[in-house]
Amino acid sequence: MLASIEAKLIALAAVILLLVVGVSYYGHTRYRAGQTAVQAKWDASQVAQQQAVAKAQAQNDIASAAMRDEFNALSAKYEAAVHAKAPAVADSVAAGVAGGSLRLRNAGMCPGAGQVSAATARSRAADAAATQALVDRVAAAIRIVRIGDAADARELQLRAQVTGLQAVLAAERREH
Repeated sequence: MLASIEAKLIALAAVILLLVVGVSYYGHTRYRAGQTAVQAKWDASQVAQQQAVAKAQAQNDIASAAMRDEFNALSAKYEAAVHAKAPAVADSVAAGVAGGSLRLRNAGMCPGAGQVSAATARSRAADAAATQALVDRVAAAIRIVRIGDAADARELQLRAQVTGLQAVLAAERREH
């Protein structure tokens, strides 16, 4: 009887051992299946993230190229505005007279030949003095116009610089 109880206990222990091994194997295979499913989800998530990063990088590259082109265009426009020389009024008048597009008044008149009276001589002397004063005023006016042209050119340069800087700031603000 003792032998049969021992045999039953051994059999029971063997059944329990087989049951524990079976449950352990079943749990392990289920765990592996779950782990495989989680790994597949993780891999899919990683691929999606990599695609999103690649897409964002491509858009960033396009935006950077567009901004670089815009900055290059702005700098070219600024350089053209800064280095463009405005024509001086005095130079254009002289060029117009030389080219024949402008005529001076009384250029075709020539004084008459013969004797002149003393009153006429005095009148001519006064006219010559007035003419010299006019020439001096015209020379001073030409100097003033040239100074004004230089000031206008500097003002245009500063305006172009401010406009260029405003465009750079606007582009920077659009970037952020």
